[in-house]
Amino acid sequence: MNNEDFDIVVIGSGVIGHSIAFRLKQDDPQLKIAVLGDSVNSLQASRAAAGMLAPFCECDQADTFFSFCRESLDKFPKFLAELFSVSGSPVHFSLAGSLMPSSNFLETWEERKTFFVRENIPHEIWSTEKVHQKAPYLSADCGEVVWVGEGQVNNRQMHDSLMIASKKLGIHVLEANVSGFIREDSTIALAMTDAGKVVGNKFVLASGSWSSQLASVLEVSIPLKPIKGQMCRVQLDDHFMNYTLHGRLTYIAPWREGNGFVIGSTMEDRGFDPSIENEVIDRLIDKAAKILPALKTAPLIESWTGLRPAAEDLMPIMGKSTKYDNLFYSSGHYRNGILMTPNQADYMSGVIRGTLANEILEFSPNRYNL
Repeated sequence: MNNEDFDIVVIGSGVIGHSIAFRLKQDDPQLKIAVLGDSVNSLQASRAAAGMLAPFCECDQADTFFSFCRESLDKFPKFLAELFSVSGSPVHFSLAGSLMPSSNFLETWEERKTFFVRENIPHEIWSTEKVHQKAPYLSADCGEVVWVGEGQVNNRQMHDSLMIASKKLGIHVLEANVSGFIREDSTIALAMTDAGKVVGNKFVLASGSWSSQLASVLEVSIPLKPIKGQMCRVQLDDHFMNYTLHGRLTYIAPWREGNGFVIGSTMEDRGFDPSIENEVIDRLIDKAAKILPALKTAPLIESWTGLRPAAEDLMPIMGKSTKYDNLFYSSGHYRNGILMTPNQADYMSGVIRGTLANEILEFSPNRYNL
């Protein structure tokens, strides 16, 4: 590694980091790119997500963030097809849609329906009779339900596919932690890793919740912290539900292909705490079973913890550093990192290569003087 210089060094081995490297290499095959990072950390970020692609159920106002997420959902079919053509590793993807039961949104139900109409969001209002026809295993207590045209992806398969694609494209993947940097005035010369020095012309910090720790080495303070989410996966046959289910502070995501259902998730400001609490998992299942009763007796496959990177204003941090001439950021994607993956990859490729026409000021590192 000491004798090889890279055009671009991406620090972060989750879906964000690998998708940036993938898009850069597709846009300019001559680029020499390295991806650095311990992939184990992705178990608490990229691989910890449920894979919901839900810009409409997650957002309640048509701001810049909403538009970016909506564009990213539209890009998913082409993105995954392109990824498969390189990796040969399939990724389960569904546009069956999401369901929102009125029983879980009583106070905001009419507002949600108005928002869907106003923003021309694909949706249908299902009466209790239609719910019984279309989703017979839902609880009768759910009442009226809105079907929303959203998606679902197996994020672990997507991460696997991206890592395979990186290697097939000749991207150097080094599974080593970055411990420091060598700087020359306002330029980063190289990154220090467990496996040696990595020299680069440009550096991209895409390390999720760990971005703030790495930035502190560069004497940069990112107002970003991990928000812990405990979640689980249970074994339940595919036929019980084809849709993603959204409740208040709960969701149920079908992973299909015999992989069961993911149930989540808590929102805890507890730092880098990876612990799993059995009583919390039990409460998640109980809450989800009020929507889909069959979950109550479904065998538990696994439980885990995710750490969502949340910036102070809950907006992503994407763009060029104001303090270092060759540093770029893509972090702080909070609850929507998987959803934003295709669009942020395009966006960051444009920023890094200098071809982006219009910067999104709401996402700019400049708002935090980074």
